[in-house]
Formats: sequence, structure tokens, C-alpha cells
Amino acid sequence: RERMVKHLLIIETTPTVNWYRILAGMHILGEEVHVEQAQYSEISVTAYSDMGCVCVLAPARQPLEGTPQNTERTINPDFLFVRSVTRALEGQDSRNILYAFMFSGLPSVNSLESIYCCLERPIVYGELLKSHKKLGDRFPLIPQTLYPNFRSMIITPEYPLVAKVGHAHAGYGKIKLHDHHQFEDFRSVCALSPAYVSAEPFIDWDYDIRVQKIGNHYRAFHRRNPNWKGNVGSSIIEDAPMTPEYQLWVDEAATYFGGLDICAVDALHRKSDDKCFILEVNDTAIGLVHKYEPEDYQHMRELIETRMTAYFSAPRQQVPPQPTAGPATAVAAAQNTADVPAPPPGPAPAAADPATAGRKKLACSIA
Repeated sequence: RERMVKHLLIIETTPTVNWYRILAGMHILGEEVHVEQAQYSEISVTAYSDMGCVCVLAPARQPLEGTPQNTERTINPDFLFVRSVTRALEGQDSRNILYAFMFSGLPSVNSLESIYCCLERPIVYGELLKSHKKLGDRFPLIPQTLYPNFRSMIITPEYPLVAKVGHAHAGYGKIKLHDHHQFEDFRSVCALSPAYVSAEPFIDWDYDIRVQKIGNHYRAFHRRNPNWKGNVGSSIIEDAPMTPEYQLWVDEAATYFGGLDICAVDALHRKSDDKCFILEVNDTAIGLVHKYEPEDYQHMRELIETRMTAYFSAPRQQVPPQPTAGPATAVAAAQNTADVPAPPPGPAPAAADPATAGRKKLACSIA
């Protein structure tokens, strides 16, 4: 019989966000939802083909008051909600845990397949480029060059340009270069790293744009910052109208990789000619504007309820157990085979040509 409790595991980067409180009292199809929250660094997981994932959650360094985070817990999750990047700075790399979840086929928000595809910049940019080719100027994508390694770093966009190393985000691994002398110096540094490098023209912007989508809820913001890296240092964030243009951008991005339930499109506005340039798409771990956090967490709760209800109400295809190979199975198979009448004899095969038989045998051996 199915369990009367659904176990929901939240993977959250920010230890002060309390999902136990946000999701308190949640029920799906009449069953209680038991919530556990942890950071990637606190999770140890083993995935079994017949039992799913068994996760051991270490005590949190900063346990939330009134929660079980001060103890070790074991959970066999039925559903995941991921609010954390899988790779970060200082060597934090939780891809193997993500692979274990994918191995088990766990349902998730966002989907594990989309989280996997969003791990690397070139894969996401490839989707953006498809949208630009389909929508043209209505999807104004910034041009970009990708160098798989330092040896291919020869032809560049016009200067000044911005170069980005690997998968890094939040302003890290990014440098502004003004001429080919600086580019050559930068190239010599990249020779010590196996990471790919992307380069794009520097846009002299007056504000950047964030368009976010959580389920069916939209927000848009303009951000102003004296630093050429808009996400570094102090910023002034203003609400922006959700224009049809902005909604087209984020609705298009939400279709990537089978669908992104939570995503945000980042773009730049160039002050000289009033043009916009889409830079990137962020997925499940998007940052939230502080004054809207309580509302956005409620939108996420509604999204989780919707996705869990849809998943657990869908009919499950029952796969009959396969018999284990053994003497009894072999005898039964032989009896079943004996009961099947032999096919009528067909025409005799043509005699092999002595001149070609050797060549055919040789070709098979080589293949």
C-alpha cells in the first residue's frame, strides 16, 4: 500500500530560509507532506534501482530553530525542490548527488534534467541562439564566441570585450579586456585552466534587466550599478513594467530543456541607442528581490503543490516483475518453445560463390 506521507526534500543554499515554515500544513491528495531541508554539502545519498534514493542529512551548521536540523536525519524522498546551484566556488561540486537523483528518476522542481542542462553556459546559450534565430529582433541576443580551450583563443569580438571563464556566475570568472595585448595576457592565464572561455562585446549600459517567472507569476526589475558588473557591489533595484517584450523573453526561456518552472532572463539596456541585449537565463536557484521574498516563496509553495498533485495523481504504469533466470525458468522456456510448431521449410539457400566467400568472411572479421 502507498505511504500516507509524501517526503519532500528541499535543497536550499541560504541557511536562513525556513522551508519548514513556508510549507507547513501542506497536503497532497489528502496525504501529509513531510518536509526536510538541507544544503548540498549536508547530503549523503545512495541510489538503488529498486528502492530509490536513501539520503542521510548531516546536522546543519546553523540549524533553524524549532526544526530537526540539529540532528542527523534519513529520508527516502518522493519529490525534490532544488533552490541551490549544483556547482559553486571553492571547489563545491555536487553533480554526483544530482546524478544519483537522476538515476532514481525523482520528480523535481525544477526538473532534474533541466538542472543538469543548465550546468554549463554553452548549453544554455545554444538554446538562446535557437530562440534568436526563430524570433529575430524580438529576442535580441548578445553575440558571443566560445573557445573550448586557450589554443583556440585567436579571433576575438571587437574591443572592449567581456570574457567569462567556465561555468562561474555572480560576477566571478569575468574580466573586461580593452585590447589584444590584454587578451594575450588573459589567454596565457587560461592556458593553466581546462575550462572553456566565452567572449562577447562590452555593452555600455545604463541599467540591466531581470525578468523572472515562478510558475505563472511574473516580475520585472531594472537594476542600476556604478560597477560594469551589475551584480557586484551596491545596486539600486526598481520595479519595471511587465511589457509584452519582457514576457516574450521569459516565456520563451521557460520552454527550454522540457520546461523551466522557475527561471529568469538577464539583459542589458544600452543607453546610446535604447537597445537591449539578452545575456543569459538563470534557472531554479534564481535570487529574489528582498521586499518580494515572502510573496515569491508563496508562489513557490503553490508551484510545488501544483507539480506534486499532477505527478502523484497521474496513473502509474505497473511493470510486472521479471522472472529470475534459473533451471525452472529454463525448463518452462524449453516447454513453451516445444509447443510452438516449427516453421515450414523454405527454399534451400544458394550455394556460396567460392570466389567471394573468403572476402565476406574477412570483412566480417574486420568489422
